[in-house]
Amino acid sequence: MMNQMLGRIILTWAGAIALGCVSAAAGQEPEAAKPVEKSYGRTPDSVIPYRDFRDPYKRFFQEPMEFRGAYTKAASVETPSTARIGFFGPTGSAPDADLGRDMLDGVTLAIEQANASGGFEGIPFELIVRPDLAIWGASSNEMVAFKYVDDVLAVIGSIDGANTHIALRVALKTEMMLVNTGDTDPTLTETRIPWMLRCMADDRQQCYALAHHIFHERGIEKVAAFRVNNHYGRMGIAEFRDAARRLKHPLRAEMRWNYGDRDFALQLDRIAELKPDAIVLWGSAADAAAVVNEIRRREMPVQIFGSDRLASATFLELAGANAEGVVAAATYDPTRQDARLAAFRASFGKRFGHDPETFAAHAYDGTNLLIAAIREAGLDRIAIRDTMYAITHYDGVTGPIDFDTTLNDVGPVFLAEVREGKFVYEEVDFAVPSRSALGPKPPSARDAYRTLVQSPPAARSPLRAANGNSIRVGCFLPLDEAGQSAVRGIRLAFEDDRRHHGDERSIELVVRDARGAWGDDSGALVEMVMDQGVVALIGSTERRGTHLAEMLAAKMHFPIVTLSCEDRTVHQIPLAWVFSVTPGRILADSAFTRRFSEQFGVSAGPYGGLGYDAGVLLAGAIRSGPIPGGRKGVRDALAGSAWHAGVTGTFRFDPLGRRVNRFPAGLGDVSKALEKDSGGVYPKQLRKLIAGVSGDGAFSINDGGSAPRHPFAIRGE
Repeated sequence: MMNQMLGRIILTWAGAIALGCVSAAAGQEPEAAKPVEKSYGRTPDSVIPYRDFRDPYKRFFQEPMEFRGAYTKAASVETPSTARIGFFGPTGSAPDADLGRDMLDGVTLAIEQANASGGFEGIPFELIVRPDLAIWGASSNEMVAFKYVDDVLAVIGSIDGANTHIALRVALKTEMMLVNTGDTDPTLTETRIPWMLRCMADDRQQCYALAHHIFHERGIEKVAAFRVNNHYGRMGIAEFRDAARRLKHPLRAEMRWNYGDRDFALQLDRIAELKPDAIVLWGSAADAAAVVNEIRRREMPVQIFGSDRLASATFLELAGANAEGVVAAATYDPTRQDARLAAFRASFGKRFGHDPETFAAHAYDGTNLLIAAIREAGLDRIAIRDTMYAITHYDGVTGPIDFDTTLNDVGPVFLAEVREGKFVYEEVDFAVPSRSALGPKPPSARDAYRTLVQSPPAARSPLRAANGNSIRVGCFLPLDEAGQSAVRGIRLAFEDDRRHHGDERSIELVVRDARGAWGDDSGALVEMVMDQGVVALIGSTERRGTHLAEMLAAKMHFPIVTLSCEDRTVHQIPLAWVFSVTPGRILADSAFTRRFSEQFGVSAGPYGGLGYDAGVLLAGAIRSGPIPGGRKGVRDALAGSAWHAGVTGTFRFDPLGRRVNRFPAGLGDVSKALEKDSGGVYPKQLRKLIAGVSGDGAFSINDGGSAPRHPFAIRGE
């Protein structure tokens, strides 16, 4: 069903569309774009990495992400009976199900209010709920079902960082907007996937607020961290650890507990030995309350700080008097005097019988943002995405929300201190906010789509010498029969290159097997690019490895020549670094297949020729520029318009990096094209063409030399 996405042919930038039709409950219309500032994620100058040494080569996330896929206005179809919105969050007995229920209540209230005010042009909104079971496979299946079973327009969710990352990658492939209102993982909006908006301050901003308060305002120097042993705890405390180190107060210890634990004796004994002045907790409200109770029972002389999940009624109830003096980061101030917030609290209490918690309020804002976008854009997923990416500012029940270029909420952050059994909130003023609300570029004919040649320059990435003389090219594929055949073909290509360029730096092949676990394989890829210094990558021969390499190439900017013919979606969300040498049918030049068999004693198979062509392509791209050059130079050479005469045919790449064969028709067209190209040199050979066809259906035409000048494949028409 993924092939349904391939029918779009008109290309577009995310238009700078003003978001309108916003009800009083949803907030005001977004403000005009503001200039880009250097600060990212409300980063104070004091914790900017390496600020005392040098300026960065490149600052990331200074411009909004664009959707670079094909797009056309959705064809007219029968008007649906409802406009469906998906909810993806923890329910039942799943971890963080209490937060999931709060989030679902906020979404439900927003949809009910929208339907009371007319829905979408008289069509009611319908909420489709699917559970986040904290299992990767189940999460991806639920997201796929939202698109192909439920036909939702967009999805709101989730809370768990790992599962939300999975959901975001499915959203990329299914072209379905993901509105996140509960995951504070700071890396979520840094994936360069332009299909998500988050309306909740992330862990980075919370940690900067805590670090500023602890080290600057309170003058504390010795701090230990105690966190839950899951994705939330790991990603959250990492930001505080980095900030503490940059402020010259590295953590004295970092201890962990398992979700749901109630025995913390071993960890607290170790922390007590180090005699810290403060402890920073990162975990659920219930777990953190149990830790605080144990710290108070032991009468440990420490101040206690924590993440946003401590700022809740659950924490106050479970910790009781022991909560006094605890300071937690907070993503909004529920006690402020505001008409929108008061109306929301009244409506929520009437509907559900209790006051709204943090996750309900953020979910309410996110749902109203999505509903306003649907009312503006209509029932078209990509138009909805474009409308949401035009938002720079929004006033919701959680207060002012400023979106940076990654559509991450960088609005105000608060600290909440327990005084006399209640949280007292105060906005943190620790840095010039990164309100870089630069809206998407207006569409134009020239900028409607960035081709491979037109893509922006990559960061500096010089070719690194392996042993003083060689340049390294990586090869990442399963070393099964097909993979070994491809590696032999690549080695043949580099041997030929060495014979022709013996006085220049040689090209060295670095091979890694792609049959390990995903974590091991991604680690091997990073090691090849960062440690081995490969200038480009060949691989993989199958879907799994190709997509893994594709995601890393988007992050690390290195060209990939893929040999996979299993998945045509590799180029559907076009990355300017991926090229495919795989034709419709894989047939190789007969002279090459004989040479391959003679040298290795086995048949070349389909992947021997593809590996050879990939090696020749990269060798030519490397030789075409100055040495040392860069990965961008190799990429630009591959993206040029020149035809490549390979052993699997004569071809070049289209603007999406897909292979285009020069002679895609029958034999007659091949004959005419060759005769035209050669100026009549080949009439005699062409008359003998059929007789020269080898048993495997391939042939070559030679012009006096040992290497074929015009090799290509016959389809057997």
